[in-house]
Amino acid sequence: MPGSKRLNSLDGLRGVAALIVVVHHCFLVSPAFAAAYYGGQTGDSPLRQALIYSPLHLVWGGAEAVVVFFVLSGFVLARGIRSSSFDWFAYFPSRILRLYVPVAGAVALGFLLLLAPHAGGPDSPWLQRDASDYDLGSVLQDLTLVGGTSGVVSPLWSLRWEVIFSLLLPVIAYAARVIPAWLFGLICVALSAIGAGQESAAMQYLPIFGVGVALEGEWGRIERLVGGLSRVARGVLWGGMLPLVVVLLSMRWLLPTTLDHSTLVALAQAPIVLGAGLLVVMVAQCAPLSRLFSWRPIAWLGAISFSLYLVHEPFVLIMASVTGAARWTLLTAVPLALVVAWLFCRVVERPAHKLSRRVRERARAKRTVIVEDAPVAAAERGRELTHV
Repeated sequence: MPGSKRLNSLDGLRGVAALIVVVHHCFLVSPAFAAAYYGGQTGDSPLRQALIYSPLHLVWGGAEAVVVFFVLSGFVLARGIRSSSFDWFAYFPSRILRLYVPVAGAVALGFLLLLAPHAGGPDSPWLQRDASDYDLGSVLQDLTLVGGTSGVVSPLWSLRWEVIFSLLLPVIAYAARVIPAWLFGLICVALSAIGAGQESAAMQYLPIFGVGVALEGEWGRIERLVGGLSRVARGVLWGGMLPLVVVLLSMRWLLPTTLDHSTLVALAQAPIVLGAGLLVVMVAQCAPLSRLFSWRPIAWLGAISFSLYLVHEPFVLIMASVTGAARWTLLTAVPLALVVAWLFCRVVERPAHKLSRRVRERARAKRTVIVEDAPVAAAERGRELTHV
Protein backbone atom coordinates (compact mmCIF):
# COMPACT_ATOMS: atom_id res chain seq x y z
CA MET A 1 0.00 0.00 0.00
CA PRO A 2 1.46 3.30 -0.98
CA GLY A 3 2.63 5.44 1.85
CA SER A 4 1.62 2.95 4.50
CA LYS A 5 3.00 -0.08 6.27
CA ARG A 6 1.25 -3.17 7.49
CA LEU A 7 -0.16 -2.62 10.96
CA ASN A 8 1.00 -5.87 12.57
CA SER A 9 -0.46 -4.92 15.94
CA LEU A 10 -3.96 -5.11 14.45
CA ASP A 11 -3.29 -8.73 13.46
CA GLY A 12 -2.48 -9.34 17.12
CA LEU A 13 -5.69 -7.61 18.17
CA ARG A 14 -7.64 -9.96 15.91
CA GLY A 15 -5.89 -12.92 17.51
CA VAL A 16 -6.74 -11.79 21.04
CA ALA A 17 -10.36 -11.20 19.98
CA ALA A 18 -10.54 -14.74 18.55
CA LEU A 19 -9.18 -16.21 21.78
CA ILE A 20 -11.76 -14.24 23.77
CA VAL A 21 -14.51 -15.78 21.64
CA VAL A 22 -13.19 -19.26 22.50
CA VAL A 23 -13.13 -18.38 26.22
CA HIS A 24 -16.62 -16.90 25.83
CA HIS A 25 -18.02 -20.20 24.60
CA CYS A 26 -16.27 -22.07 27.39
CA PHE A 27 -17.92 -19.76 29.93
CA LEU A 28 -21.31 -20.36 28.31
CA VAL A 29 -20.98 -24.02 29.29
CA SER A 30 -21.74 -22.79 32.83
CA PRO A 31 -25.53 -22.51 33.43
CA ALA A 32 -25.06 -19.32 35.48
CA PHE A 33 -22.91 -17.50 32.92
CA ALA A 34 -25.13 -18.65 30.07
CA ALA A 35 -28.19 -17.44 31.96
CA ALA A 36 -26.60 -14.01 32.34
CA TYR A 37 -25.75 -13.89 28.65
CA TYR A 38 -29.33 -14.75 27.68
CA GLY A 39 -30.85 -12.35 30.19
CA GLY A 40 -31.63 -14.71 33.10
CA GLN A 41 -30.67 -15.00 36.77
CA THR A 42 -27.04 -15.58 37.74
CA GLY A 43 -26.99 -16.24 41.49
CA ASP A 44 -25.21 -14.30 44.25
CA SER A 45 -21.57 -15.39 43.96
CA PRO A 46 -19.39 -12.23 44.28
CA LEU A 47 -16.79 -13.56 41.84
CA ARG A 48 -19.46 -14.50 39.31
CA GLN A 49 -21.11 -11.12 39.68
CA ALA A 50 -17.76 -9.39 39.08
CA LEU A 51 -17.03 -11.51 36.00
CA ILE A 52 -20.43 -10.66 34.57
CA TYR A 53 -21.35 -7.13 35.66
CA SER A 54 -18.01 -5.32 35.56
CA PRO A 55 -15.26 -4.63 33.01
CA LEU A 56 -13.88 -8.06 33.91
CA HIS A 57 -16.59 -9.35 31.57
CA LEU A 58 -14.30 -8.43 28.67
CA VAL A 59 -12.17 -11.49 29.53
CA TRP A 60 -15.02 -13.56 28.03
CA GLY A 61 -16.81 -10.82 26.08
CA GLY A 62 -17.38 -12.73 22.86
CA ALA A 63 -20.07 -10.39 21.51
CA GLU A 64 -17.79 -7.40 22.05
CA ALA A 65 -14.90 -9.25 20.40
CA VAL A 66 -17.01 -9.84 17.28
CA VAL A 67 -17.72 -6.09 17.08
CA VAL A 68 -13.95 -5.55 17.10
CA PHE A 69 -13.67 -8.14 14.28
CA PHE A 70 -16.19 -6.23 12.19
CA VAL A 71 -14.47 -2.87 12.68
CA LEU A 72 -11.11 -4.45 11.80
CA SER A 73 -12.53 -6.04 8.64
CA GLY A 74 -13.97 -2.76 7.43
CA PHE A 75 -10.69 -0.99 8.15
CA VAL A 76 -8.47 -3.59 6.46
CA LEU A 77 -10.61 -3.90 3.33
CA ALA A 78 -10.88 -0.12 2.97
CA ARG A 79 -7.11 0.14 3.43
CA GLY A 80 -6.60 -2.42 0.68
CA ILE A 81 -8.63 -0.33 -1.78
CA ARG A 82 -5.99 2.39 -1.57
CA SER A 83 -3.29 0.05 -2.81
CA SER A 84 -1.97 0.97 -6.26
CA SER A 85 -2.40 -2.68 -7.32
CA PHE A 86 -6.04 -2.95 -6.19
CA ASP A 87 -8.52 -3.95 -8.89
CA TRP A 88 -12.25 -4.54 -8.42
CA PHE A 89 -12.25 -7.07 -11.25
CA ALA A 90 -9.82 -9.20 -9.23
CA TYR A 91 -11.22 -8.39 -5.79
CA PHE A 92 -14.52 -10.27 -5.91
CA PRO A 93 -13.38 -13.79 -6.92
CA SER A 94 -10.34 -13.66 -4.64
CA ARG A 95 -12.36 -12.41 -1.67
CA ILE A 96 -15.04 -15.06 -2.09
CA LEU A 97 -12.40 -17.80 -2.21
CA ARG A 98 -10.59 -16.30 0.78
CA LEU A 99 -13.75 -16.59 2.88
CA TYR A 100 -15.58 -19.61 1.55
CA VAL A 101 -12.78 -22.18 1.32
CA PRO A 102 -11.96 -21.98 5.07
CA VAL A 103 -15.68 -21.89 5.86
CA ALA A 104 -16.19 -25.09 3.85
CA GLY A 105 -13.32 -26.69 5.74
CA ALA A 106 -14.77 -25.62 9.09
CA VAL A 107 -18.22 -26.94 8.15
CA ALA A 108 -16.73 -30.29 7.11
CA LEU A 109 -14.73 -30.51 10.34
CA GLY A 110 -17.74 -29.57 12.43
CA PHE A 111 -19.89 -32.14 10.67
CA LEU A 112 -17.37 -34.92 11.31
CA LEU A 113 -16.76 -33.96 14.94
CA LEU A 114 -20.42 -33.54 15.81
CA LEU A 115 -21.17 -37.03 14.53
CA ALA A 116 -19.61 -38.12 17.83
CA PRO A 117 -21.94 -38.04 20.87
CA HIS A 118 -21.79 -34.59 22.44
CA ALA A 119 -24.98 -34.40 24.48
CA GLY A 120 -24.87 -34.07 28.24
CA GLY A 121 -22.71 -31.80 30.30
CA PRO A 122 -24.00 -28.93 32.44
CA ASP A 123 -27.61 -27.80 32.08
CA SER A 124 -26.65 -24.70 30.11
CA PRO A 125 -29.07 -22.99 27.70
CA TRP A 126 -26.14 -22.54 25.33
CA LEU A 127 -25.47 -26.28 25.27
CA GLN A 128 -29.16 -26.99 24.81
CA ARG A 129 -29.19 -24.67 21.82
CA ASP A 130 -26.42 -26.74 20.24
CA ALA A 131 -27.95 -30.12 21.03
CA SER A 132 -29.46 -30.65 17.56
CA ASP A 133 -27.85 -32.92 14.97
CA TYR A 134 -25.83 -31.32 12.21
CA ASP A 135 -27.85 -32.71 9.32
CA LEU A 136 -27.28 -32.25 5.60
CA GLY A 137 -29.76 -29.37 5.33
CA SER A 138 -27.92 -27.45 8.06
CA VAL A 139 -24.59 -28.15 6.39
CA LEU A 140 -25.81 -26.80 3.05
CA GLN A 141 -27.23 -23.73 4.77
CA ASP A 142 -23.89 -23.03 6.44
CA LEU A 143 -21.98 -23.52 3.19
CA THR A 144 -23.99 -20.76 1.47
CA LEU A 145 -24.00 -18.30 4.42
CA VAL A 146 -25.78 -15.39 2.73
CA GLY A 147 -29.29 -16.69 3.36
CA GLY A 148 -28.55 -17.34 7.04
CA THR A 149 -26.84 -20.06 9.04
CA SER A 150 -28.08 -23.08 10.95
CA GLY A 151 -26.69 -22.00 14.33
CA VAL A 152 -25.12 -25.39 14.97
CA VAL A 153 -21.62 -24.02 14.42
CA SER A 154 -22.51 -20.65 15.85
CA PRO A 155 -19.45 -18.56 14.82
CA LEU A 156 -20.60 -18.84 11.20
CA TRP A 157 -23.35 -16.28 11.88
CA SER A 158 -20.79 -13.48 11.70
CA LEU A 159 -19.29 -14.83 8.46
CA ARG A 160 -22.66 -14.23 6.85
CA TRP A 161 -22.30 -10.49 7.47
CA GLU A 162 -18.63 -10.59 6.50
CA VAL A 163 -19.58 -12.00 3.09
CA ILE A 164 -22.44 -9.54 2.56
CA PHE A 165 -20.25 -6.59 3.53
CA SER A 166 -17.51 -7.82 1.19
CA LEU A 167 -20.01 -7.85 -1.68
CA LEU A 168 -21.30 -4.39 -0.75
CA LEU A 169 -17.83 -2.90 -0.36
CA PRO A 170 -17.91 -0.81 -3.59
CA VAL A 171 -21.12 0.90 -2.47
CA ILE A 172 -19.89 1.48 1.07
CA ALA A 173 -16.48 2.73 -0.12
CA TYR A 174 -18.20 5.16 -2.48
CA ALA A 175 -20.48 6.44 0.29
CA ALA A 176 -17.46 6.94 2.56
CA ARG A 177 -15.85 9.14 -0.10
CA VAL A 178 -18.96 11.20 -0.83
CA ILE A 179 -19.68 11.77 2.87
CA PRO A 180 -16.89 13.07 5.15
CA ALA A 181 -15.35 10.04 6.82
CA TRP A 182 -15.98 11.24 10.40
CA LEU A 183 -19.65 11.91 9.60
CA PHE A 184 -19.99 8.58 7.81
CA GLY A 185 -18.62 6.86 10.91
CA LEU A 186 -21.10 8.59 13.21
CA ILE A 187 -23.96 7.69 10.86
CA CYS A 188 -22.84 4.04 10.96
CA VAL A 189 -22.73 4.07 14.77
CA ALA A 190 -26.25 5.54 14.89
CA LEU A 191 -27.59 3.03 12.35
CA SER A 192 -26.11 0.14 14.31
CA ALA A 193 -27.77 1.37 17.50
CA ILE A 194 -31.11 1.78 15.72
CA GLY A 195 -30.75 -1.71 14.23
CA ALA A 196 -30.11 -3.17 17.69
CA GLY A 197 -33.20 -1.40 19.02
CA GLN A 198 -35.34 -2.62 16.13
CA GLU A 199 -33.83 -6.13 16.31
CA SER A 200 -32.78 -5.82 12.67
CA ALA A 201 -29.62 -7.87 12.30
CA ALA A 202 -28.62 -6.34 8.95
CA MET A 203 -28.91 -2.79 10.27
CA GLN A 204 -27.19 -3.69 13.53
CA TYR A 205 -24.15 -5.46 12.10
CA LEU A 206 -23.37 -4.14 8.61
CA PRO A 207 -22.81 -0.52 9.74
CA ILE A 208 -20.14 -1.73 12.17
CA PHE A 209 -17.95 -2.56 9.18
CA GLY A 210 -18.64 0.97 7.97
CA VAL A 211 -17.07 2.33 11.16
CA GLY A 212 -13.84 0.59 10.14
CA VAL A 213 -14.12 2.12 6.65
CA ALA A 214 -14.61 5.55 8.22
CA LEU A 215 -11.58 5.05 10.47
CA GLU A 216 -9.44 4.26 7.46
CA GLY A 217 -10.71 7.43 5.77
CA GLU A 218 -9.55 9.50 8.74
CA TRP A 219 -6.36 7.51 9.34
CA GLY A 220 -3.98 10.09 7.89
CA ARG A 221 -5.49 12.78 10.07
CA ILE A 222 -5.29 10.55 13.14
CA GLU A 223 -1.62 9.81 12.48
CA ARG A 224 -0.83 13.50 12.06
CA LEU A 225 -2.71 14.37 15.23
CA VAL A 226 -0.93 11.74 17.33
CA GLY A 227 2.43 12.47 15.72
CA GLY A 228 2.10 16.16 16.54
CA LEU A 229 1.70 15.54 20.28
CA SER A 230 4.55 15.61 22.75
CA ARG A 231 5.48 12.43 24.56
CA VAL A 232 3.77 13.65 27.73
CA ALA A 233 0.63 14.64 25.84
CA ARG A 234 0.49 11.21 24.18
CA GLY A 235 0.82 9.56 27.59
CA VAL A 236 -2.09 11.64 28.91
CA LEU A 237 -4.14 10.85 25.79
CA TRP A 238 -3.65 7.09 25.96
CA GLY A 239 -3.90 7.01 29.75
CA GLY A 240 -7.32 8.65 29.55
CA MET A 241 -8.51 6.72 26.51
CA LEU A 242 -7.76 3.24 27.86
CA PRO A 243 -10.29 3.29 30.73
CA LEU A 244 -12.79 4.99 28.42
CA VAL A 245 -12.46 2.15 25.89
CA VAL A 246 -12.85 -0.44 28.65
CA VAL A 247 -16.01 1.23 29.95
CA LEU A 248 -17.50 1.65 26.47
CA LEU A 249 -16.87 -1.98 25.53
CA SER A 250 -18.31 -3.13 28.87
CA MET A 251 -21.42 -0.96 28.63
CA ARG A 252 -23.84 -3.85 28.09
CA TRP A 253 -22.85 -5.17 31.53
CA LEU A 254 -22.68 -1.85 33.37
CA LEU A 255 -26.23 -0.69 32.66
CA PRO A 256 -28.93 -1.37 35.29
CA THR A 257 -30.00 -5.01 35.32
CA THR A 258 -33.60 -3.89 35.91
CA LEU A 259 -33.84 -3.09 32.20
CA ASP A 260 -35.07 -5.88 29.96
CA HIS A 261 -32.59 -7.76 27.79
CA SER A 262 -33.50 -6.15 24.44
CA THR A 263 -33.34 -2.64 25.91
CA LEU A 264 -29.91 -3.33 27.39
CA VAL A 265 -28.61 -4.51 24.02
CA ALA A 266 -30.04 -1.48 22.22
CA LEU A 267 -28.68 1.09 24.69
CA ALA A 268 -25.23 -0.50 24.80
CA GLN A 269 -24.76 -0.87 21.04
CA ALA A 270 -23.46 2.62 20.22
CA PRO A 271 -20.96 2.73 23.13
CA ILE A 272 -19.64 -0.75 22.24
CA VAL A 273 -19.13 0.15 18.57
CA LEU A 274 -17.42 3.42 19.54
CA GLY A 275 -15.24 1.54 22.01
CA ALA A 276 -14.22 -0.97 19.34
CA GLY A 277 -13.25 1.84 16.97
CA LEU A 278 -11.19 3.60 19.62
CA LEU A 279 -9.52 0.32 20.55
CA VAL A 280 -8.36 -0.14 16.95
CA VAL A 281 -6.87 3.37 17.02
CA MET A 282 -5.12 2.73 20.35
CA VAL A 283 -3.62 -0.62 19.37
CA ALA A 284 -2.25 0.85 16.14
CA GLN A 285 -1.13 4.26 17.42
CA CYS A 286 -0.17 3.79 21.09
CA ALA A 287 3.46 2.58 21.04
CA PRO A 288 3.33 0.37 24.18
CA LEU A 289 0.08 -1.29 23.07
CA SER A 290 1.37 -1.66 19.54
CA ARG A 291 4.46 -3.47 20.83
CA LEU A 292 2.34 -5.66 23.10
CA PHE A 293 0.01 -6.75 20.30
CA SER A 294 3.00 -7.32 18.01
CA TRP A 295 4.65 -9.59 20.58
CA ARG A 296 5.44 -12.96 19.01
CA PRO A 297 2.91 -15.13 20.95
CA ILE A 298 0.14 -12.63 20.22
CA ALA A 299 1.29 -12.30 16.62
CA TRP A 300 1.00 -16.12 16.37
CA LEU A 301 -2.55 -15.86 17.66
CA GLY A 302 -3.22 -13.28 14.97
CA ALA A 303 -1.86 -15.60 12.29
CA ILE A 304 -4.29 -18.38 13.25
CA SER A 305 -7.16 -16.12 14.38
CA PHE A 306 -9.52 -16.86 11.48
CA SER A 307 -8.96 -20.60 11.79
CA LEU A 308 -9.34 -20.46 15.57
CA TYR A 309 -12.61 -18.59 15.25
CA LEU A 310 -13.97 -21.04 12.71
CA VAL A 311 -13.04 -24.40 14.23
CA HIS A 312 -13.08 -24.04 18.02
CA GLU A 313 -16.75 -24.55 18.89
CA PRO A 314 -17.12 -28.30 18.24
CA PHE A 315 -14.21 -28.90 20.61
CA VAL A 316 -15.90 -26.81 23.30
CA LEU A 317 -19.08 -28.87 22.90
CA ILE A 318 -17.23 -32.17 23.01
CA MET A 319 -15.09 -31.26 26.02
CA ALA A 320 -18.16 -29.93 27.84
CA SER A 321 -19.82 -33.33 27.43
CA VAL A 322 -16.64 -35.16 28.48
CA THR A 323 -15.66 -33.03 31.48
CA GLY A 324 -19.14 -31.95 32.61
CA ALA A 325 -17.95 -28.60 34.01
CA ALA A 326 -17.19 -25.17 32.57
CA ARG A 327 -13.83 -24.78 34.30
CA TRP A 328 -12.55 -28.11 32.93
CA THR A 329 -13.94 -27.27 29.52
CA LEU A 330 -11.93 -24.04 29.61
CA LEU A 331 -8.74 -25.83 30.61
CA THR A 332 -9.06 -28.56 27.97
CA ALA A 333 -10.91 -27.01 25.02
CA VAL A 334 -8.76 -23.87 24.70
CA PRO A 335 -5.39 -25.61 24.19
CA LEU A 336 -7.01 -28.26 22.01
CA ALA A 337 -8.66 -25.58 19.84
CA LEU A 338 -5.35 -23.71 19.52
CA VAL A 339 -3.54 -26.81 18.26
CA VAL A 340 -6.30 -27.72 15.80
CA ALA A 341 -6.54 -24.09 14.61
CA TRP A 342 -2.80 -24.09 13.88
CA LEU A 343 -3.16 -27.29 11.86
CA PHE A 344 -6.28 -26.00 10.10
CA CYS A 345 -4.47 -22.78 9.24
CA ARG A 346 -1.62 -24.71 7.64
CA VAL A 347 -3.77 -27.28 5.84
CA VAL A 348 -6.81 -25.20 4.80
CA GLU A 349 -6.54 -21.46 5.42
CA ARG A 350 -3.06 -20.80 4.03
CA PRO A 351 -3.66 -22.82 0.84
CA ALA A 352 -6.96 -20.94 0.46
CA HIS A 353 -5.10 -17.67 0.86
CA LYS A 354 -2.55 -18.68 -1.77
CA LEU A 355 -5.34 -19.78 -4.13
CA SER A 356 -7.11 -16.48 -3.55
CA ARG A 357 -3.91 -14.58 -4.31
CA ARG A 358 -3.33 -16.54 -7.53
CA VAL A 359 -6.89 -15.91 -8.67
CA ARG A 360 -6.48 -12.22 -7.89
CA GLU A 361 -3.25 -12.01 -9.87
CA ARG A 362 -4.72 -13.87 -12.85
CA ALA A 363 -7.87 -11.74 -12.82
CA ARG A 364 -5.74 -8.60 -12.65
CA ALA A 365 -3.57 -9.81 -15.52
CA LYS A 366 -6.64 -10.67 -17.59
CA ARG A 367 -8.10 -7.26 -16.86
CA THR A 368 -4.85 -5.62 -17.97
CA VAL A 369 -4.87 -7.57 -21.24
CA ILE A 370 -8.48 -6.57 -21.91
CA VAL A 371 -7.73 -2.91 -21.24
CA GLU A 372 -4.57 -2.94 -23.36
CA ASP A 373 -6.27 -4.80 -26.23
CA ALA A 374 -9.27 -2.47 -26.32
CA PRO A 375 -7.53 0.35 -28.30
CA VAL A 376 -6.09 -2.21 -30.74
CA ALA A 377 -9.53 -3.73 -31.31
CA ALA A 378 -11.02 -0.28 -31.79
CA ALA A 379 -8.34 0.61 -34.35
CA GLU A 380 -8.97 -2.64 -36.24
CA ARG A 381 -12.68 -1.93 -36.35
CA GLY A 382 -11.90 1.53 -37.65
CA ARG A 383 -9.76 0.11 -40.47
CA GLU A 384 -12.53 -2.34 -41.36
CA LEU A 385 -15.05 0.50 -41.59
CA THR A 386 -12.63 2.49 -43.75
CA HIS A 387 -12.30 -0.41 -46.20
CA VAL A 388 -16.06 -0.93 -46.50
